[in-house]
Amino acid sequence: MNAARPLGFALLLGALAGAPASARDRDARGQVEASVDALLAAYAADHPDEVLAMLDPHGFVIYGSDVDEVVRTPEQLRQLMADDFALWKTASFGAPANLDIHVEGTLASAFFDVPFSAGGAPPVTVRFATAWHRDGDRWLLVQGANVVPTTGSSAHALANGVAH
Repeated sequence: MNAARPLGFALLLGALAGAPASARDRDARGQVEASVDALLAAYAADHPDEVLAMLDPHGFVIYGSDVDEVVRTPEQLRQLMADDFALWKTASFGAPANLDIHVEGTLASAFFDVPFSAGGAPPVTVRFATAWHRDGDRWLLVQGANVVPTTGSSAHALANGVAH
């Protein structure tokens, strides 16, 4: 993968902050949203081949919630999912919230929060940051990261003694 790609993408996101949306961009955002939904569904169904079909074959990276979870190859993705489902047995996602999609040409980003339940446990919110590349009529994931965000630990809450 081109080393300049992450920096270029960050600059692109900054330039997009105030860009007006065209009809084409709205359609592309809908396609990216559908790709997000399909990716989450394939993962929750424990279908690594379907997940891999949504990843850019020219290079991708997925950062999991653990610092050791850095996935760059199909084999690593298969192992990550095998480990996840060996531990959890089942997984489910609710509807994405706070969905923010930006599209510029063949690059897009989608950031969102989603309720996630593993092994039938009560859901927790997971925050995702994803970057996509258009390949023909499909959007392929090139970068993804997720984290379980805290509640009541913002700088404002801590500095002002605000408890949630």
